[in-house]
Amino acid sequence: MRNCFIYFGLLTVLLVSSCRKTEYASVTSPAYLRVFNCLEYSPTLDNKDRPQPFLTMLIDPVLDADGVPESAAIIGDFLEQRSTWARPYPDAGSNEVWQKEYPGTNRVLAAPILNGYDLSSWAQVPSGPHRVIFRTRPLNNTPFFELSKLERGVSLVDTTIDLSPTEVYTMQILIKDYVKNDPIMYLRHETFPKQPFVDSMVYVNFYNLSADGFFELAPNEQLNTNLTSTKLRDTMAIYYSLKKRNNSTFTALPGYGDVPMGRIIRSLNGTVTPYYSFPLFADTSSNKVFTGNLCQQFSFFGPGMNPQNIGYSGYLPAGAYSTLILGDYGEEHMAGNFPFRVRGDLRTGMIISIHSGTQNPRSFSTVNTVEYINRKFYVTTIQRSYAPPVYQ
Repeated sequence: MRNCFIYFGLLTVLLVSSCRKTEYASVTSPAYLRVFNCLEYSPTLDNKDRPQPFLTMLIDPVLDADGVPESAAIIGDFLEQRSTWARPYPDAGSNEVWQKEYPGTNRVLAAPILNGYDLSSWAQVPSGPHRVIFRTRPLNNTPFFELSKLERGVSLVDTTIDLSPTEVYTMQILIKDYVKNDPIMYLRHETFPKQPFVDSMVYVNFYNLSADGFFELAPNEQLNTNLTSTKLRDTMAIYYSLKKRNNSTFTALPGYGDVPMGRIIRSLNGTVTPYYSFPLFADTSSNKVFTGNLCQQFSFFGPGMNPQNIGYSGYLPAGAYSTLILGDYGEEHMAGNFPFRVRGDLRTGMIISIHSGTQNPRSFSTVNTVEYINRKFYVTTIQRSYAPPVYQ
């Protein structure tokens, strides 16, 4: 799907070339890296003096005698907390300074199309061993190395990694232990470019990256009259539904209501979890070009719970049931039963629908990752290459 965005990216470059020129240095034997800041800051009397998790990533930094960074081979500055939806392409025309991820809108050499997947949201970085430091920084727009040394924060993470050539990696800063609140670097070596996925299916895998002790020790919280919990147990069963909206009602497509999908298991070890799939054109009434407006609902059930026995009683314990929905779920008042909502594609959620060729819109399958982290869901969508639009 990348050709379309290359076209618009070229238009953007032409429009701004009079005031900005970007020089890209080539990367020999690159690996491909994408980075998210998943730390949160909830001020209390106990942590009010703790640095806020507004970060700078430094790869292969040079430190002075006091341990303060003076330079770095690669810098990812102004990293604030990630968005709930990591889009399948960067905003090439954006001039935002604060970043929801790295590379974000930074002018860096992006990863190429690899085995049909658009990796323009990943940055090319040299392969091999690297030292990586994540450092706190002030909440302002001053670049890190223009700050005074006293303002260059403290190191939350200082570790080493080893990246293989042409491999794809996702890095995140997470909390390891809920009580200790100690940040760690989480690195996942992605496998989706090498898996035998087909264009007629949409793929998704699931991670629970919550801190040790979060479920047991964090306050319980329910979100609506159906008492849907915001907490997932360490192991929960996943069911999915594909639904269409008809005015104010949602109806599952025939054969796609509460279908068993697998499990979500809490782990911070960086191992890639299994991918599950559902058909791109599950709606048999569609024209096989555009799926029509729809949404995907993923429901998570604790031990002993399932769609048949959960009901909507007056009380459900924490960790019994939760749900995530993407796509066309209607107005906010129609979505009261869906406390976790990630918009994704406005019409089709995990499915990308866009002008391609002479069809506008046309729907394409994607590869997706759902990550649950300490009471929040995040979704990353990866798109495939597709033909650019044709205007008649």
